[in-house]
Amino acid sequence: MTTPADSRTPAVTSQTPEASKRQKNPAAYAAFTANIERLCRTDPGAHAALRAGLRRDLNHPRTRPMHRLLASRVPEECDDATAQAYYTVASLIAAQPRHAFSPSQEEDEDSSDEPEVAQTQNLQESGEADKKKDAPSVPAPYGSSFGSTLGQAVIAQGASLRMSAAENRINLLTRQSTRGIHLHLPAAVNQVRAAGAPIDWGQLLADLVDWPYRSGRISRRWLQDFYRITAAYQD
Repeated sequence: MTTPADSRTPAVTSQTPEASKRQKNPAAYAAFTANIERLCRTDPGAHAALRAGLRRDLNHPRTRPMHRLLASRVPEECDDATAQAYYTVASLIAAQPRHAFSPSQEEDEDSSDEPEVAQTQNLQESGEADKKKDAPSVPAPYGSSFGSTLGQAVIAQGASLRMSAAENRINLLTRQSTRGIHLHLPAAVNQVRAAGAPIDWGQLLADLVDWPYRSGRISRRWLQDFYRITAAYQD
């Protein structure tokens, strides 16, 4: 005697267990990256440990020192792909030149209220982004995509990044698998950094977290942002 199919088949939900564990709060992404920047600025040992994890997967021996620094900072019980996104962005931040972490003149010497200020700024940025939605099928990014950053690197005054090189880079990135995007990002980050284009680490983290599930949409946004910015540029 066969059992009715619906008596043993679990209910289908619109959200997988892995997706439910992914962090989707833009302010939380920005807070994580700001925290990593402060950590790199104030703790040389942490800076070195995070930098050593560049292009390494979660199980690589060079990644082990990162667990002490990041285990409590990533979403609890998140899947490996999500954790890798956090580890990659932390390593990319740490790979910046030392002077990138020098405190600005506007920064208050008393850092006790930094989290509150950062939270206020993040909420403001999130509110501004809500007014600038890309398309109904794509959640509005709260910051600049990496495609936008590459475009800014091309048009920046005195920039050495040629349109052809940037176009090759954006096309390479947007064709990558989850593993591939983590391997190819460091070279791309070096290119935009050399051109002086600012990187929105929080938005990059958000995109890497979603890459295994929405790479097509993210790639489309990166390409659209890149070509919007460079539309009037002639190589």
